[in-house]
Amino acid sequence: MLPNFLVIGAQKAGTTWLDRNLRVHSGIWLPPEKEIHYFDLPPIPFVLCAFAPNRGDRHWVIRRIGAAYRKAKAQPQHAAWYRRCYLQPRTDHWYASLFSPGDGQLAGEVAPQYAPLPERRIAAIHRLLPTIKIIYLLRNPIERMWSQVAMYHSERFGFQGVQAVDEQTLLRFLQQSKHLRHSQYVTNLQNWARHYSPEQMCIRFFEEIRDSPETLLKTIFAFLGVDRADRHLSGLASQKIFARDYPSLPDQIARELARLLIGDIEALHRRFDNPYTADWLASAHRYLGTA
Repeated sequence: MLPNFLVIGAQKAGTTWLDRNLRVHSGIWLPPEKEIHYFDLPPIPFVLCAFAPNRGDRHWVIRRIGAAYRKAKAQPQHAAWYRRCYLQPRTDHWYASLFSPGDGQLAGEVAPQYAPLPERRIAAIHRLLPTIKIIYLLRNPIERMWSQVAMYHSERFGFQGVQAVDEQTLLRFLQQSKHLRHSQYVTNLQNWARHYSPEQMCIRFFEEIRDSPETLLKTIFAFLGVDRADRHLSGLASQKIFARDYPSLPDQIARELARLLIGDIEALHRRFDNPYTADWLASAHRYLGTA
């Protein structure tokens, strides 16, 4: 079976929190593993990605394979799923085999790497999944970008922490288009909107997790068409998931990110015109000294 919905991002914008809370709902089924990476990685067995040319990518893949092995040992009922996910060639049939919801359940995948996919790949997703629903969580693009760079330079990816990286190296990382795309929400939304109607897309904001998490979850439940009753909520709704204590954003990095992203933030505020986007725009102008 193929999924009924995708959570496409944004990376570092609360997708793990949403994944954990969706799993509480009896009408929703998610795979044992968050982020299957079918649409953003080559169609080879995932285990072969351990030979990727980029050091950080190799380290991430090896760590993920190790974690999957430990999970499969601890959850023998999912061992066959993990073998299929990590060892088999990746095809449409393979992807469909990873979803096994019960009667009356919706199936979904949470995969924040999907939001910035090029339009041609989104077209391929639409050919396979024309009727799915799309959920996209947005976060202050500057804060999101700093969280991404801090995560990428952490021990998780084989580094010693962002505080050990010189500023010029960080600037070069931030200026790469493959990283910037995760914060260029307007472009991403335009690409997805070429293939999915507004009724198929639910755009929400990271700050809602902080301000009104249960209301946010019920809004998403309603969008998906599942029961909104309180029994589908849990204490996880008010918990921070994977909140990390990264160093604060340096002034020079903040200015450069504001310079790179100010056009996107202005376009976002024109589109949504809400307190969240207004705050993002005000913070960008403060970093630029144009407030």
